[in-house]
Amino acid sequence: MTARAGWWRENRLWLASLPLALAAVTASSSYDLDFWWDNGLHHELGSAPQGGTARVTDDYDDALGETSRTFEVELAELRTTELYPYAFEEPAPPPDGVQAVAVHLRWRAEPDQVLRGCKVALVDDEGRRYEADSSDSPVACVPEERGGPEDPHGDVGRGVVPDGEADRPPTWTTAPVVLVPDGRTITRVLVWWERPDYVSLSVS
Repeated sequence: MTARAGWWRENRLWLASLPLALAAVTASSSYDLDFWWDNGLHHELGSAPQGGTARVTDDYDDALGETSRTFEVELAELRTTELYPYAFEEPAPPPDGVQAVAVHLRWRAEPDQVLRGCKVALVDDEGRRYEADSSDSPVACVPEERGGPEDPHGDVGRGVVPDGEADRPPTWTTAPVVLVPDGRTITRVLVWWERPDYVSLSVS
């Protein structure tokens, strides 16, 4: 038996498993890439400078399948505030070394658009992100007690407004509050519902 034939005989099991190993590595890489894409903010749906209007149509899936939301949003201003709206507590001053920054947003959308449950964040000049706590700012993108329809769930279909609430007006404002360490320079406001899609509003 030649040395070459002996090598192939000794390594035949390992060689037979090589395609499976490569397939597993490829599948793992694909999964990691999908996870990275879907769990980050990578797809800008729209943008606008401060005082300008971002006009957005956001395609997404809800419990009933494919749908979309269409809206306009404008960053009016960022303004520090003395009190932070802590969840389930009375508003209180932020901790030492931290500012409470109110993000004043102007909105426009038809009353049937589902806009509840958005996230709002500030981004500084080094790319660091500071998110509004969703439990502290449950109405970051809709007016309180007039939030418009909910996402469909259980027996609730599309376009259903919760009992006791009036329809959302066609225009409104919100001002979620974000905690930001002192000395940070904020350059952008991000708004999103389902990652990786987001809207970017520049801070002048």
